[in-house]
Amino acid sequence: MAKKPRATNYNIAHLQPDEIGALRDLVKEFVGKIETVDNELELLKQDRKDIIEEYSEKLDMKTLQAALRVVKIQQTVDHRDTFDLFMEALEPVES
Repeated sequence: MAKKPRATNYNIAHLQPDEIGALRDLVKEFVGKIETVDNELELLKQDRKDIIEEYSEKLDMKTLQAALRVVKIQQTVDHRDTFDLFMEALEPVES
C-alpha cells in the first residue's frame, strides 16, 4: 500500500476528537489494526522459518541465502556495468 502524503501546515492534534469516548474508540481502532499487522508479521516469520527448515535438507541454505543477498543488491544498483567491474576487480587473482 502506498504511503499517504503528510500534510505539513497544521497540527494534527487539532483534527483528533476532543471527546474522550471518541478518542478512546479511535485509539482502540488504531491499536487493533497495528496488533493485527504485528500478528500477521509473526505468522509470516514462522512460515519463512518453516520453509527454510524444510529445504535445509535439500539445499545448502547458508550459501543460497548469501547468493540471494547478492542478487538483491545487484537489483538495486543503478550502474550495473560499473558494479560488475568492481566485482571482477574484487575477485581473487588465480595463481
